[in-house]
Amino acid sequence: MGWLENFGRVIRAQFNGLVSESEDPEKILEQAVAEMEQELIKMRTALAEAIATQKRTERQIHQHQKIAQDWHDRAQMAVSKGNDDLAKEALVKWQTYRTNISPFQAQLEQQRGIIGKLKEDLFRLEQKYTEAKAKKSLYVARLRSAAASQRLQELVGDINAGGSFGVFEQMEAKILQMETNAELMGATIDPIEKQFRALEGEDTIEAELAKIKSQELDPQLQKLHSELEEI
Repeated sequence: MGWLENFGRVIRAQFNGLVSESEDPEKILEQAVAEMEQELIKMRTALAEAIATQKRTERQIHQHQKIAQDWHDRAQMAVSKGNDDLAKEALVKWQTYRTNISPFQAQLEQQRGIIGKLKEDLFRLEQKYTEAKAKKSLYVARLRSAAASQRLQELVGDINAGGSFGVFEQMEAKILQMETNAELMGATIDPIEKQFRALEGEDTIEAELAKIKSQELDPQLQKLHSELEEI
């Protein structure tokens, strides 16, 4: 996993660099996932090339085996014809091709080990890439939620500090001032108007007083009238 560890260090270094530059967190996550995707493409390409190389080596081994077998068959034919010298020459060819197979077989074993390692690393990177994509979606949602919450808190702070809400307070104060002015204007009446209102008030009081007195005298007059009728 040395390759993946190196890649992880590169990703962390890039992430820390972006954070130190105060970049957009969503862009940081997008770039990290994009970097992993590019590395996946490179690893898949490397794996495909390694498999292609392995197939070429297998074909070379197969070709050498076939040619060696052909020379061995010729040696048998030469022996059957009684030509031992020709059979020996054919066997020398056979031995040469058999000897040449060994390096190819060693390469094939090495290539198989490399391919196995690449497949393991690719599998792990694909898992990390899938996890990273899922985490990116989760973190983006959390970032957006946190940003919305922060904006709400800032708005509430502005209201508490008299920011946006100060407009309403100013409007209320203005209305109260206008109402007070209206009351004061209503209370300020012309002096002559006051005198006439006072006279009208006195007339009203005198009239009401006379009415009350008449109501009090009326029962006494009725009693006196009754007494005169009896006489």
